[in-house]
Amino acid sequence: MRLCQIAVSVTNLRRSQRWYREVLGLEPAGGTNIFAGPLASMVQGVPRAASTCWWLVDRQDFFQLELFEFRSPLIRPLPAGWRPCDVGYTMVSVCVADLGRTLERAAAAGTPPLTDPLGEPGARRVCVRDPDGVLIELMEDDPRAAEPRQRPRPGLDAVTRSVTLSVQDLERSHRLFGEVLGLEVAADPSLHGPEHEALWGLDGATRDSLALWADDMLVELVSYRDPAGRAWPPGYRISDQGLLNIAFGFRRRADFEAAQARCLKAGLRANGPPLRLGAWSVVYVNDEQGFSVELLHVEPWYEKQMGFRPRATPRLAPLAGRTPARLRAERRFTRALVTGAAGGLGTELCRLLAEDATSLALLDRNADGLARLAGDLGDGLDVVALQVDFADLEAVDAAAARLVAEHPDIDLLIACAGLDRAQSLLAFDWRQARDDFMVNSLSNLVLLSHLAPAMAERGGGHVTAIVSLAGLVGMPYEAAYSSSKAALAAIAESARAELEPEGVTFTAAFPGFVDTPMFRANAFKHTYSIPPRDAAERIYIATLRRRESLHFPIREHAKLRLARLLPARLRDPMTRRAMNSPT
Repeated sequence: MRLCQIAVSVTNLRRSQRWYREVLGLEPAGGTNIFAGPLASMVQGVPRAASTCWWLVDRQDFFQLELFEFRSPLIRPLPAGWRPCDVGYTMVSVCVADLGRTLERAAAAGTPPLTDPLGEPGARRVCVRDPDGVLIELMEDDPRAAEPRQRPRPGLDAVTRSVTLSVQDLERSHRLFGEVLGLEVAADPSLHGPEHEALWGLDGATRDSLALWADDMLVELVSYRDPAGRAWPPGYRISDQGLLNIAFGFRRRADFEAAQARCLKAGLRANGPPLRLGAWSVVYVNDEQGFSVELLHVEPWYEKQMGFRPRATPRLAPLAGRTPARLRAERRFTRALVTGAAGGLGTELCRLLAEDATSLALLDRNADGLARLAGDLGDGLDVVALQVDFADLEAVDAAAARLVAEHPDIDLLIACAGLDRAQSLLAFDWRQARDDFMVNSLSNLVLLSHLAPAMAERGGGHVTAIVSLAGLVGMPYEAAYSSSKAALAAIAESARAELEPEGVTFTAAFPGFVDTPMFRANAFKHTYSIPPRDAAERIYIATLRRRESLHFPIREHAKLRLARLLPARLRDPMTRRAMNSPT
């Protein structure tokens, strides 16, 4: 089984490619913009996948480094405090022709070695991090298999020798790579010894490890006993920053088909059916520990088009650099006030803001939820949390006045607090409906009465109002919710018309089917749902772009737009069929 690819999710494609070219001496091998849309999402298992991909090659045959710059979904940064003992793909080891010169180039590129080199001359090793924090081990020694792979580019400075995985269960991983994929255990187990742990910051660590030959390259499986590594971050996707997966390559379709059949028989989960496009085929499979592995078939005559031979970087790359990661760096906020912060959607929005080091003022009626969220966001972030019942407008007024006085730098309000309590008009509690209006709409006017003048005085600010698709059409049993959310949309529209000349901009977000406790308890028939993190990312990007409005999911928005065009005698039966009676 031949290891043919190591893939990395990067935040700046041009910067990363330049680093691998200038520091390691790799050679460009072309690229593509076609990895986008439903087929890309199906293969990669990533929602709304869209990326620009560039390839690089080293000395050896049928191997590439694949750099993905995802435009969608949002690239999550490498977790704070990440260590190589944490579960995931952790390190790439590269043999270089001249270690001293390579280190000089790395230092000049702003990525100096983490320690001094370790070992005797001719066998020295040292680690650096690439611009995205990926751990790269530089080696003078060059471990080879019994049947070495051809190296048609001897003039290049580097050749990749191994990739390391930090796993939870070494035996299960051995079963995958050994029994299912057919990799052979390396007879010489000394790829890394205890002394090497200091190179990547784990001096004194204890671990169990196993190295396996994948043709003429090594796959190293490591399970740390001390320190114990952290599991995958909640909601992890392979598009998150860093090493995302490896690929095993096949030049014959039959070998590809046999390998993917073995994987499925062994219980691995494919993101979708294999994509077969004549000259090449691909499928991503996932093991029970969460590791993604790609199986890739490429006909030999098509290898250059697929980035396995030197080829110029695309001159026309209109989408490279147009990523949310760059947008986040350029348009981050100073301090955000988030209402409903302890709810499912509010929590994810707070986490996104925290990733960008935005200071936070959190408001919610759930004191315990606020305390948990503030603790989860970390000690290095400026966070203030206040318990407020948004049905009590006087309490909202006092909290807003206090926050604006103590934190005049608030430049973002995310109005996320909401209530959805379905009622039939045949058994209607108007007091409950009054409170729903207080929370969903009127409390936001109270907040704006303080924040709008403060934002205008400091020269600008932004407000994102979390409305709902239910605010576009009156839904049965949701009279209070639909009308109060429609009112919030009108508030945002009126405020924008007045305050935009003062530099205060507005985004009205109309989400639907977001998997939160409030959604699960409402009267809508739940045919599917959107994870809160996915919804939060869409809203946050729209906020950064200062979009006027955002509606999703697209198909639900389309249904509602169509419904608005229909006469009531046709529309009303449709809306009734979409609902469950609360009685």
